[in-house]
Amino acid sequence: MDNQFQIQRRSFGHGVILDMSGDLTKQAEETLLGMRAWETGLGSPGSYLILNCTRVPYINSAGIAVLIRLVRAGLKGKFRTFAYGVTPHFQKLFRMVGLTEYLMIYPDEYSVLQRIEDLEQAKM
Repeated sequence: MDNQFQIQRRSFGHGVILDMSGDLTKQAEETLLGMRAWETGLGSPGSYLILNCTRVPYINSAGIAVLIRLVRAGLKGKFRTFAYGVTPHFQKLFRMVGLTEYLMIYPDEYSVLQRIEDLEQAKM
């Protein structure tokens, strides 16, 4: 079975959603990090990046390193990163490596969007 990493990009009012599919490994690095210069921001209105992991069956240590680089770039690019669809096993690994300090995990897209709306309301 081919689990080649792929990304579909969607915009929403406050940022960007990346619908990822396939294994998040070293091979995903160029696809994900090469999409844009993340350190310069999202390049669209808003300041939130949402990673949809519902179709990512496997993440190895190199994939976690890619995610760490992405969320660190988000700090420089002034956007916050959220994820949903992360399996409990990978949530535990993310906590162990400290990724959840910078990547907030929610159960589904609706929950993430609700949280972002709450954050936007708090700004007003």
